[in-house]
Amino acid sequence: MSDLVKLCLRVAYAYGRFTGVINFKIDLKTGQPLVTRKATIISVSTHLFIFALLLYHTLRKSVVTVMWKYANSLHEYVFLVIAGFRVVCVFLALVSRWSQRRTFMELFNSFWRLCQRNPRIIQYCRRSIVSKFFCVTVTEILQVIVTLAMMRNRLSIALALRIWAILSLTAIINVIITQYFVATACVRGRYALLNKDLQAIVHESQSLVPNGSGVFVTRCCYLADRLERIAKSQSDLQELIENLSTAYDGEVICLVITYYLNMLGTSYLLFSISKHVSLGNNLPMVITLCGIAYFGFYVFDCWLNAFNVFYLLDAHDKMVKMLDKRTLFQPGLDHRLEMVFESFALNLVRNPLKLQMYGLFEFGRGTSFAVGNSLLTHSLLLIQYDVQNF
Repeated sequence: MSDLVKLCLRVAYAYGRFTGVINFKIDLKTGQPLVTRKATIISVSTHLFIFALLLYHTLRKSVVTVMWKYANSLHEYVFLVIAGFRVVCVFLALVSRWSQRRTFMELFNSFWRLCQRNPRIIQYCRRSIVSKFFCVTVTEILQVIVTLAMMRNRLSIALALRIWAILSLTAIINVIITQYFVATACVRGRYALLNKDLQAIVHESQSLVPNGSGVFVTRCCYLADRLERIAKSQSDLQELIENLSTAYDGEVICLVITYYLNMLGTSYLLFSISKHVSLGNNLPMVITLCGIAYFGFYVFDCWLNAFNVFYLLDAHDKMVKMLDKRTLFQPGLDHRLEMVFESFALNLVRNPLKLQMYGLFEFGRGTSFAVGNSLLTHSLLLIQYDVQNF
């Protein structure tokens, strides 16, 4: 499985270089990021070419009407808004990449060192990483198949380039989200290792019988040393999370908006297909099946992204709860061991783990529920407007 994870990460790196999201070179043997002229030129050329094609695309007839003869003015408006927001969000995300290139290089170097020092991290996040890569790969392949199948009778070089530019935006979004996903998963894996060590220390501390002997004092000092190392590792890890959140602030907000609008547009598109029954009957079966599969994998992808963050927050909460068990220790433990427990617990209370983006919102189950409720409400309002006016 570890070899499969390495393969996924190598493919992600190559895909990131191809889309220009990774605008620097990485030595895959040493993990050292480097700014090279070749990497810069490739990245700049890719971005300029994509946005030039998109600018040309906006001056031409909408792909929506070309692909779908049943499209009405509401479809044009909805998909124009979605496309516009997607272009703006991707543009801002890429601007963030260029303005913070050194920051992202330092982040990558920090995560490389984290995984090299703690290779067992992969054991706790490999399933999530492989699932994420599989899901992203399938959704992009299905999107290409559906698009080419619907355009098979009208496909030309110019139209193919325009479609490629639009699909490139999806690729850029997936690369950025996947990078954030892998980084969060690695942090979660490190938290799992720390929790495992902390649980062992708590269990040993509960079994200690204070008797003032030299063996007892030595054992307490040994546990205190281990606990101090865990506390230092947790502090460094939380600082890394804060640096990650700061670097990805703008990008994540832009991509959350893009995900939200994509889900809204997909829901409305499925309603429109069910409304125009003749369209569904005229479509080849492969397009219908691929469209349904695409929607399913897209929802699964959103589920993976959300629960990857939830599991990280749960791992931190688990650490806090384990430290709360110190109140059950037998009285008379070594003073230093008690002070280390108290200091560690107090530090977690003073500095709770919060994944915030510019202070606008905080990641969590409550926020996700609110976003889902908003998405359902706006989808129903859009469908109701279509029913009443078209």
